[in-house]
Amino acid sequence: MDYLDPKKKKNKRARLMLGYALLGIAIGFATIIFVYLTNGYYLDNTTGTVIQNGLIYIDSKPESAEVYLNGEKQRGSTDARLVVPEGKYDISLYREGYRDWSRKLILEGGSLRRLTYARLVPEDIDNQLAVNLPSVPTMQSQSIDKRWLIMAFKDDPLIMRVLDLNKDTLNLEEVPLPLELLKTKLPGSWKVLDWADDNKTFLAEYRTTESVEYALIDRDKPENSINIKDVFKDQKFTSVSMRDRKKDLLFLHYASTGALFRANSTSALIEPVLNDVVDYTSFGNDAILYVSETGAKEGHVKAILNKDGEDYLLREIKKDTKYLLDMSKLGNALVIGVGSKAENRVIVFNDPIAAINDNDFSSIPVPTTVLRVDGPEELAISSDSSTIMARGGQRFASHEFDAARSYNYKVEEVPDKGQETRWMDGQHLTFSSGGKQIMMDFDGSNIYTLLESDPLLGSIFDSSIDDMYTFLPPEKAGSPARLMLGFMRTLADR
Repeated sequence: MDYLDPKKKKNKRARLMLGYALLGIAIGFATIIFVYLTNGYYLDNTTGTVIQNGLIYIDSKPESAEVYLNGEKQRGSTDARLVVPEGKYDISLYREGYRDWSRKLILEGGSLRRLTYARLVPEDIDNQLAVNLPSVPTMQSQSIDKRWLIMAFKDDPLIMRVLDLNKDTLNLEEVPLPLELLKTKLPGSWKVLDWADDNKTFLAEYRTTESVEYALIDRDKPENSINIKDVFKDQKFTSVSMRDRKKDLLFLHYASTGALFRANSTSALIEPVLNDVVDYTSFGNDAILYVSETGAKEGHVKAILNKDGEDYLLREIKKDTKYLLDMSKLGNALVIGVGSKAENRVIVFNDPIAAINDNDFSSIPVPTTVLRVDGPEELAISSDSSTIMARGGQRFASHEFDAARSYNYKVEEVPDKGQETRWMDGQHLTFSSGGKQIMMDFDGSNIYTLLESDPLLGSIFDSSIDDMYTFLPPEKAGSPARLMLGFMRTLADR
């Protein structure tokens, strides 16, 4: 019998071991192939190289736009999920009645890219009269929830007007301020510095050729509006800012000494916070980003983050007459931008305190990125804190925090002087050029010319960016000025 023959037993065992070995190798190869396939790898039959797939999510407003990759139409429409090989792509969206949207994309293997912010703009924006105005406003400001529009006019600084943009029919209502609110009798102009989170109270500055006054104005009950100096009669200060967006919490700054104080307009209590502050901004109740000359080398100042009463040196930057400072919160981390015009750049930090604590070799954080712009004039973090933007002339630079990507670009349109570049939401910017309102994506793509508006007032949008409001002068002498309503969706989509 074979099982009694030692030689045959040995051969059988060898064949069995070889079979196990081959099976193990096959299982191993299958496992590797499965892992590769699971991670999006596949073999390109044309080149014979191994390529990894990536994933692209594409959405748009309005939805149901056709999607093209490198000129080829894809199945389905937005909201779309595309599994494609790594590489370079030209992505385009098309929808009848709207201007084309496109962007270039480099997709890394195994990565996920979310293009969920595409805003399609009508080919022709329908425009109609929203409400007549007594004259072109000297100031306009929109509440945090984008519901309330407050305006000031040249005829009487003590009578503002307000609109509730949520109403189907707009009605211009007066906001009569107390006669004793302003100390000066000289003509001047209002500027809203910030809104409280109650969307009723805002901090405003009234500036004349000789003086500056600060007031907390209640649009709902204007008789409760107060002049900051009346509350803190014995305290010297040259500027005021809102603290934590609470209606009665403030910072008072006295430029001559650099002293910074916390103040409460309800209790009239004042508390010293910092000294030698040249300029500052704040976020929440416990974070102050400030510039100080103390201890800095000649021709420089120190940019410092004060969090929970503790100072963290961020960087020394070149001394200037104006500094660019902005700070917000993304998740649980502070995101910060600091710079000056003399620097020709803005230094950006994402969670600088963690960066300091995790670095055993330096007491200052490594920057997340540097936005290089010659002579930067503006710095602003988007409303959802996802992106930061710096502008100098026609040159823009921006950075996406979550995606860790930076962009630098120049636009053909020349921004009008004195008009700010504004974030429409977390991904779209708007500014005025030649009296025309310009809209673009944060990375400089999809630049659209929208409607005409007064260059100093710009334009505003509702929270959904479906409605656009612009300011036009009278059509002829004796006619009223106009607030116009533009529809950012076609008639078929409204």
